[in-house]
Amino acid sequence: MSPQTLEVTLDPTLKKKAAKVLDGLGLDMESAVRVFLTKVVATHSIPFALAEEPEAYRFSAKETKDILKAKRESQKAGMLSGPFTTAESLITHLRQVKA
Repeated sequence: MSPQTLEVTLDPTLKKKAAKVLDGLGLDMESAVRVFLTKVVATHSIPFALAEEPEAYRFSAKETKDILKAKRESQKAGMLSGPFTTAESLITHLRQVKA
């Protein structure tokens, strides 16, 4: 079957913000929609809760950017610790990092 086009009308601000978030996740808008629809078909449901998130779980755009930056930086060579074979070796490491 040949691919078909899906046209969606979005608020320009929503589209821009979503594209920015998706870019941080390594996805473009088309791929994100494809992932969403694939999950809908696989689960026969919407793949997330349709309820408002508690305020405690919301992050500002800056917080989201900082979290994603920290994630990328933590994955750089030399930034990883462990594995630790004993609790004592972990505690020793944490004390050294704290100092």
